[in-house]
Amino acid sequence: MKNKILILHDTFLYKWGWERLIMMMWKTLCADIASGFFSEGSFDLRKEWFKWKMISLSNEIFKKGFRHIKLKFAFLFKTQFLRDYDTIIFSGDSISAVRNCRENTKKIYYCHTPPRYIYDLHELYLQKVPFIIKPAFKLFCFVFQKMYERDVRQMDLILTNSINTQKRIKKFLWIDAHVLYPPVDLDLFRYKWQWDYYLSFARLSDAKRVDKIVEAFKNMLDKKLVVIYWENDPQRQKVFDLASWCSNIKFVTLPWNVWFTDYVGNCIATIYIPIDEDFGMSPVESMAAWKPVLWVNDWWLKETIIDWKTGYLIDKDARIEDIVEAINKLTPEKCLEMKGDCEKRAGDFSLAEFELRLKEFVS
Repeated sequence: MKNKILILHDTFLYKWGWERLIMMMWKTLCADIASGFFSEGSFDLRKEWFKWKMISLSNEIFKKGFRHIKLKFAFLFKTQFLRDYDTIIFSGDSISAVRNCRENTKKIYYCHTPPRYIYDLHELYLQKVPFIIKPAFKLFCFVFQKMYERDVRQMDLILTNSINTQKRIKKFLWIDAHVLYPPVDLDLFRYKWQWDYYLSFARLSDAKRVDKIVEAFKNMLDKKLVVIYWENDPQRQKVFDLASWCSNIKFVTLPWNVWFTDYVGNCIATIYIPIDEDFGMSPVESMAAWKPVLWVNDWWLKETIIDWKTGYLIDKDARIEDIVEAINKLTPEKCLEMKGDCEKRAGDFSLAEFELRLKEFVS
């Protein structure tokens, strides 16, 4: 009898690494997909050759707090269809729906990270909340924490994206998770040439610190920077304003990711300096195109990039002067010398390896 599989992801809101990961999963498992909603700002799965069932629980919701609460209710009360499936992979903030599964359904949770507003970054989120609603926010976090921990313990198997996140799950939930690194399609990302620009393709948000990259290139007018962005990136206007007079900085948006791999395959090197990232696919995609990465000495990045072989390490605070110094060391000539090491390291995150391990976990 055929194993009927569903992947339940919280939202297809942006063109982020999580969405790319889900696409790799359905291609591997030929699974149906359900989501809180499918946004026009994310991937059009039908244009990505998705031909199975798509189930949307709600309409597009962009206001973050309201979105979280509304989707929580949708996963609780609009997912009775989960009983039709033999195996369900939960992704993102969708695990409240586990209560609607059959008892004999295999339940797998791919945990990108335990909710950070509840656990390790709770105090940081609390500082941003207006004083008058802090008590409500604390109550909200308390209730959602109890729900989350109950739902997690109903899972048969928990997968995660890095040793860093695995340790975070163990610290806060006392549960052992298995690491399944997100993959890169090595046939998609290839070395093409070396043009005269460095590349940033992290989303424009505070945590990715693309504003610092732009500030650094304002001090290096002889070097070119290309920044790939998406229309709904939260920090877009701030970063645009920083570079308003800089002719050496170019912003590019790529609907449906057209030409994206060409930009990666033709750059000198990529730059990726997030704060305490769980797992980012960008550096691995860069190495797959034989391009080294300017990166920060912080958590999971040390699991993937080899300093001065497949990238260059700077302090995790990512000061402007550190970025400038690193770019001056990552000359076009030095980056060409790193091609072989980048290619070799990217092979450890291949789609073939991911598919093999995912099928083993599911079966």
